[in-house]
Amino acid sequence: MKKSHILALLIPFSINSSFAAIEPEVYVGGMMNFNYLMTDQAEAYSQNYLPIGFNNSSNENGLNEDVLYAHDAYLDVFALGRADNGFLYGGELQLQLNSQRQHNYTYDTSGVKTTSDDSPVIGVRRSFIFFEKKKFGRFEFGDTEGPSKKMKFDASYKFGGTGGIAGDWWRYINVPDFYLTYSNNTAATDDSDVQDPDDSSGNKGFIIRPDLPLAHGYTPEYGAYKIDDTLTLSRVAYYSPRISNFQFGISFAPDSGQRGASYYGEGFSSDGDVINVIDWGLNYVQQFSNDFGAAFSYTGEIGYSQDTTTIESDVFIQKDLMAQSLGFYAFKGNFNISASVGMWGDSLMFVRGDLASSNANYRDADADYMTFGLGYQFGAYKISFANMTSTYRQQEFSLSSVAFDYRMTKDLNLYAEINSYEFDVFSADEDTDYSNGITASQSIDNSGSVLMLGIKVTFGGIDSTSSVLLDTQQSY
Repeated sequence: MKKSHILALLIPFSINSSFAAIEPEVYVGGMMNFNYLMTDQAEAYSQNYLPIGFNNSSNENGLNEDVLYAHDAYLDVFALGRADNGFLYGGELQLQLNSQRQHNYTYDTSGVKTTSDDSPVIGVRRSFIFFEKKKFGRFEFGDTEGPSKKMKFDASYKFGGTGGIAGDWWRYINVPDFYLTYSNNTAATDDSDVQDPDDSSGNKGFIIRPDLPLAHGYTPEYGAYKIDDTLTLSRVAYYSPRISNFQFGISFAPDSGQRGASYYGEGFSSDGDVINVIDWGLNYVQQFSNDFGAAFSYTGEIGYSQDTTTIESDVFIQKDLMAQSLGFYAFKGNFNISASVGMWGDSLMFVRGDLASSNANYRDADADYMTFGLGYQFGAYKISFANMTSTYRQQEFSLSSVAFDYRMTKDLNLYAEINSYEFDVFSADEDTDYSNGITASQSIDNSGSVLMLGIKVTFGGIDSTSSVLLDTQQSY
């Protein structure tokens, strides 16, 4: 990219200054990432078939390789111009070339996998228009992440490798999410008059990334747990100027089913969506000296559940969306430390609408996550450590990530990353009969590690053109 043009666009200006308009110019950049991977999983996930639907060819295990190569490629198309009043304007289109992806399939009520073969060769990950001026703020229109993602701090911030706890490790192992949802049988499952709460404890899942519910993934059938690392909504967002080190951002999306051109966009959905979604972020950034600084963030999502027609029993209702997170990052010299806590509450969970919330069978259970990270950088070398733990309706998850990076040049990075994970699936009484055929005698926990040796090349890179937005998210 022509950096001279970028510098011309970003010459400091005041509200009384006058500018000559600059017609939009188009810049192309991107990233390519190659990995050698070694994976380790529980024995049940190393077999030819998944641990439900044994010997059923529909449940063939496509993620049981312990050594493999993986390659990702992205293209960024960026347009930037300037109006005579000093406003910067333009748009960004980020394209993702199809590669090895996890979770392009779902499970029916019998636990049988249904595979989707309609993944596009090239998918649109983000596509939005922006305009901004330093004294007025920044507006974004289109398919992109909200302020709760862009303005947060957590243990994945400044992490090396593929991102550690917010990275790519999960794409190469089996996440145990086999239609682990409520039973629609509201009768007692044994000789007692009280239904076993484990038999119908609601939609199940795992929080595997430090994101809030809609940023983490959502489907009407399961609620706010389905994994989707490319989720963007069609939204309008505003980011304020940074004043006294504080900045505020807010966005509105009328419907979670309106995903436009995003990678998994499915047109305009009308059932089971989250409507009137407000996403916000507030952060504080202060650099006290050349070798000491700190940042804090408070982010959240609010939305309302539509009545869904995909649920088999009208006994169940879906809770509204209300989730928030607090984050922290600080550095001193070559060291940095970070932490966060995310509070999902009962966001988008299915509960028994015919029972009081105090009833043991109501099936309400708060969800949350915590992260902690440390890092040290010395010259071209960087070491990062992060840990994440989460709970979602009796389902527990833990992950520890370590990465070592060697940045040979600004655009060439060699790295090694190891992720040790554990999925603790909910337990069941021996006499429990789940709609998907899972019984207590079947162990469907998964634990192990993913070792990634990688080389990453970026090209045509452009430093942030924004004088307003502090974008804390990973580049890809």
